[in-house]
Amino acid sequence: MSEYDHHDDERRKQEPPPEASVHTAKWNPWIWIVPVLAIFFVGYLIVRYGFFGGGDITVRFADARGLDRYSPVRFRGAKVGTVQKITIDDKLQQVVVRISMDAVMDHALNKGTRFWIVEPGLEGGGLGGILGGTYVGIAPGEGEETREFVGQEYAPIVSAPEAGKTVILEAVGVGASIIGAPVQFQGIRVGTVLGTSYDEKRRISEVHAFVVQRFADHVRQSTRFWRSGGLNVSLSGGGVSVGGGGIASLLSSPISFYTPEVLPGAPVANGTRFKLYETEGAAIAASDGPHLTYLMYFAGPIKGLTAGTPVQVKGVQVGRVREVRLRYVPQTASLETPVTIEIDPRKLEIPVTDMTTREELRAQMNDALGRLVVKGMRATLQTSLVLPGAGGVALEMVGAPNTARLVTNSDPPIIPAASGGSGIEGALSAVNDVAARIRNLPIEEIASHLRSTAQRIDTLVNDPAVGESVQRINRSLADVEKVTATARANAGPIVKSLRNAATSAESAAKTIDATATTASKSVEPIVASLRNAAASAETAASRATQLLGSAPKQNYDLSELIKELTRAAEAVRALATYLEENPDSLLKGRGK
Repeated sequence: MSEYDHHDDERRKQEPPPEASVHTAKWNPWIWIVPVLAIFFVGYLIVRYGFFGGGDITVRFADARGLDRYSPVRFRGAKVGTVQKITIDDKLQQVVVRISMDAVMDHALNKGTRFWIVEPGLEGGGLGGILGGTYVGIAPGEGEETREFVGQEYAPIVSAPEAGKTVILEAVGVGASIIGAPVQFQGIRVGTVLGTSYDEKRRISEVHAFVVQRFADHVRQSTRFWRSGGLNVSLSGGGVSVGGGGIASLLSSPISFYTPEVLPGAPVANGTRFKLYETEGAAIAASDGPHLTYLMYFAGPIKGLTAGTPVQVKGVQVGRVREVRLRYVPQTASLETPVTIEIDPRKLEIPVTDMTTREELRAQMNDALGRLVVKGMRATLQTSLVLPGAGGVALEMVGAPNTARLVTNSDPPIIPAASGGSGIEGALSAVNDVAARIRNLPIEEIASHLRSTAQRIDTLVNDPAVGESVQRINRSLADVEKVTATARANAGPIVKSLRNAATSAESAAKTIDATATTASKSVEPIVASLRNAAASAETAASRATQLLGSAPKQNYDLSELIKELTRAAEAVRALATYLEENPDSLLKGRGK
């Protein structure tokens, strides 16, 4: 053993032997999260497509129209599938859509099944259509099972979901009525829209509306349908009216119907056709029931008058305008505007029950309106002062009594219309009449005559002969004033003398009548002369008195007065001379 080995043994004895450091690893469970998720996803796919999945199908469309991946497939509002992929075919003519369907629709994937694309928009069911997005609609059909389909460009008509009644609503354009849109009665959802179609022969659109069995009996002959979706703003004779079905109608696009409470008519059969109106007012105006129709003709324009416009009596609405037409009359080569209105007799508190017939109701209403028309009731057009273009019809007492009557020998009866409207329309009509009369005046001819007259007057005024004539007239007036003054001074004594002469003559005549009764035939000429003289004297005295009172105010012919006075004086003088020469003539008579 060497020295180095001895030192190495001592060092080992003095130092402890080294020990190894051991670390124990801890188990982390998060490392298994990824495998677990992978296993769960695989299990979901197995369950989803192995037990509940209906498999993938392919639908070909002419246009995707906003459809994208993961867009839903809906049946009666429920999601039954999902769009998985959208591609273009090799010929670049069609859009190929691969859809993954739920297993619940597996039995519906037949050749008769139809697919279509529903785009968002107000025409797709109100605001709900905008918020819902684009989706694929499906209508199950019959036939063999298949996985290849060709989509339609429009929605088909689906079958009714339960027992009930289906009616066909006709209109020009279906508007926002689509499959699944609600059908309402008095604000309650009672059915749904099954689809729309177009009649090529009649060129009208058709809406197939379904009503559940519970409310099917409310669809009668007098029932009327209208579009009630959204917010309706109308301008009528009463101003602005706002209506609609509330907030719910903004989210959907419902169709509502109205049935009169009395005289609604018999229940209709399945498939009965009705007209689809645009507004509630137009629909109610067209309903029958207790509503009675009347006709009227307005001479002037009927601006703003449409179906559904209210008809008022003393400010109370009693009906609506049903129809407004424009007709050409070839016999007179003129245009007329027949306006048909409907009046509810119940608004006039005329009793109406289910036992009342329309004939009895018509007779009562015609009698009431006939009496009012005789008293002066006329149909007038009203115009709002705020909205001049909005028209209305009013029955007002504006005519003269006993100048018109209700025409009952026509169907419907005719209510006479006033010659002019009321309100601003009547004022404008009067102004237009005045303007028309002014236009018809011969203004140029009148102006020409005025110019000619003015020229003649100017020539006459500037003529020197006029001045000379005025001077002569002044001189003549001065002479007349002198004569009048002289007559006024001398007329008094003359009148007094004449009156005395007349009194004496009258007394003489009376004496002769009393004393010469036996000789009346001989005295008659003398008495007649005396009476003539007295009458002449009285006339002269009266005219002289009149002259004294009116001479200062008017020009009087004094020469005629003087002549009359002269003739009276001569007659009296002749009579006096004769009596002086022949006093016995009073008894014997005048000699021949």
